[in-house]
Amino acid sequence: MEEQRFTHLVNALNEYEGVEEVFLLNNDGDIVFKSGDFTLTSEETKGILNAWKTKEPSLTFQNYRFAILKNDEIQLAAKNIGAGKGNIVGSVTKEGDYLVAHTRDEGMILLEWSIFINKVAWS
Repeated sequence: MEEQRFTHLVNALNEYEGVEEVFLLNNDGDIVFKSGDFTLTSEETKGILNAWKTKEPSLTFQNYRFAILKNDEIQLAAKNIGAGKGNIVGSVTKEGDYLVAHTRDEGMILLEWSIFINKVAWS
């Protein structure tokens, strides 16, 4: 995916209140693009993608555990239950990359965020 398209997808996601960070991963879990200057390590992204692909019960983002509530080949939806740190939602893009967003519990509920990121990723 080109950076211009990633920027377009980030702008589309930001039409709704509650988006914290957005990042794009390739098939190996490497960071292709980030929506801003936030801490995100290669080890962390590889862990997120591995949890997604192997259907783990949870993933870790910024040292917080997120319970995975929806996980299939195309979409991911995880929620931080204990600390109120929001959601991790993801979708495979039409280019085959992985678009992932960290959202607050505002604007939409988790499954709405999951559907929305999928719609944006395939637009």
